[in-house]
Amino acid sequence: MNTTNQPIVFVAGATGAIGYKLCLILKQHNYNVFGSTRSENKAKFLEAIGIQPVIVDVFNENQLIDKIKAISPQYIIHQLTDLPFGLNPALMFEARIRNAKIREIGTQNLIKAAHAVACEKFIAQSIAFAHESNLAQVDETTELASNSDNEILKKNAQSIENMESQIENSHLKYVILRYGKLYGAATGCEPTGLGRIHVDAAAYAAFLAIKSGAGIFQITENDQLYNSNKAQKTLNFDSSYRWKF
Repeated sequence: MNTTNQPIVFVAGATGAIGYKLCLILKQHNYNVFGSTRSENKAKFLEAIGIQPVIVDVFNENQLIDKIKAISPQYIIHQLTDLPFGLNPALMFEARIRNAKIREIGTQNLIKAAHAVACEKFIAQSIAFAHESNLAQVDETTELASNSDNEILKKNAQSIENMESQIENSHLKYVILRYGKLYGAATGCEPTGLGRIHVDAAAYAAFLAIKSGAGIFQITENDQLYNSNKAQKTLNFDSSYRWKF
């Protein structure tokens, strides 16, 4: 329950690479932040950084709705993933299956919870690289590779398409952030290739989306294939942003 005049934000996936940095940014800007986790140990970590932990299983629809109704957030930010640190190739097959489940069922349950409260905006993490590789430019209008001959790419694109369609048809005010390939200390990944984005800048985009924008935004560093021009213009996004104490 909110006993202050601070706007309330519920961050689903608060201990993830983006979620953690997003929580720090929100606290720095005087938001009342609730963060979800399935782990009691991670709940203690959230408490230590000033976040109110919510231990909940996103696949448990009734539990999730009850928890969010008790908080009554104005903003719900979906940063849920289930990927190994550094995207360890040996673990990615099973991780893709788990991640697809989160995108489908987790998103579905979060949308239902958002409808149960006076949610002013629903903000969700998507990806910018679920497209065919032979393109000259990639932006928010680029078609997802849902019919690709590459099975991994096809399933990933179909998973993203399912998630984004759920949000677009939810009748909620929403922002979908199509993130590039994350790098930074919290990710375990180095900045390689095109279409990349530092984890701090990715989190910053979610913060900016609370007050600005609607629809889909590509969140990447500008290069010869990808750009974040729409986000720069509408959200005032800056890919050089880095969080500081």
